[in-house]
Amino acid sequence: MLLSISLLGEMSIAHAQDAVRPSLASEAASEARQQDVNRIPYNLMLGPVRFRVSATVGVEYNDNVNYADVGAQTDWIFTPNVNVDAIWPITQLNTLRLDLGLAYALYVDHSNYDTRGILIAPNSQVAFDIFVGDVRINIHDRMLAQQDPIAEPALSNVANYGRFENTAGISALWDLNKILVTLGYDHYTFVATTSTFDYLNRNADELSGTAAYLITPTIKVGVEANGVFNYYSQHVLNDSTDFSVGGFAETEITNNIKIRVAGGYQQISFDHNGSVGDVNDLSDYYVNLLLTHRINAVISQSVSAGHENQLGVNSNYITLNYVRHTVTWNLIRNTLLSTEFFFEDADESGGFIGEHFQRLGGAATLGYQLTPHVTLGLRYQHTTKDSDVALRDYNQNRVLFDGTYSF
Repeated sequence: MLLSISLLGEMSIAHAQDAVRPSLASEAASEARQQDVNRIPYNLMLGPVRFRVSATVGVEYNDNVNYADVGAQTDWIFTPNVNVDAIWPITQLNTLRLDLGLAYALYVDHSNYDTRGILIAPNSQVAFDIFVGDVRINIHDRMLAQQDPIAEPALSNVANYGRFENTAGISALWDLNKILVTLGYDHYTFVATTSTFDYLNRNADELSGTAAYLITPTIKVGVEANGVFNYYSQHVLNDSTDFSVGGFAETEITNNIKIRVAGGYQQISFDHNGSVGDVNDLSDYYVNLLLTHRINAVISQSVSAGHENQLGVNSNYITLNYVRHTVTWNLIRNTLLSTEFFFEDADESGGFIGEHFQRLGGAATLGYQLTPHVTLGLRYQHTTKDSDVALRDYNQNRVLFDGTYSF
């Protein structure tokens, strides 16, 4: 598995109370973005198109690749990976971007788990930014192809959760100085790449919108609404209509502490035509919190917590409560250490299993810039699941090492 380390930059905000804030969708904003692009270390240029290309080879030891309570399988996994980032400033105001990560997973002892196609990194996308007056339009197509079940908390006793996901759509930001309005439409497609999960194949139409008011340059409040219309290809799980509406607030308490809080009401109605046997609809609240804190010049942290509901793989939906904490430690030159912790408490609405479970985990990642072109990474990750259903607990330990060459 590719080991990636992200360095998060801070954006400074002007505090002059009487000055008119520059539009986020203006020509000046486009020029500022272009200056940022020029500072990105792209390592290849073909005409006006800038490329950043890197290749990674990773090796992982995993003591429970099949997420099992009994009969855990250990294995060594090799993952060659290529990443391509490209940006093309077609005009001064219009920019086309490509981010693509391609990988392959080779299992030493269980070759039946080898990748049958190409894995696509979750951050892969094609995006086109257009600036028209005070409106910034983003046309995008985001895709991923993965098989690791770690992202789906309800799964146990599974090694290959192969799926392709694609989100294509358009969003628009209208900057009215004191008021920011965003509208978006996306079409989502899920295609299972292993026959075990064919019943999850679906399409969804997603509508979203927000309206935010800037009380001060550092305080923003607003309302948000979403609608999702979900259609399965097979009649196993139930089609659904999901609506949510709520409010949010963002503030910069100090130059180093930022917080965002959002909450509201969510309703999911199911057609109950599937064979899953789950007759429950949802009427519940949602709330989430994100706090980022730059402790000093070399240490920063983020904390997120929330209560939310999402579609299930064994049931209509899962109600999830979570806490996540990340710290980055840039204590030594050319070396970055990050530590992570998460806790999840979840309930399925019914369905095939009707499980209540908790997951607890953490990780430590070390990255070292060996040369201007070579980066080494080492990561340890532990995950524990505790379920009220027999044989669905698991403990998993993973050790990953990789080397990346940037051309």
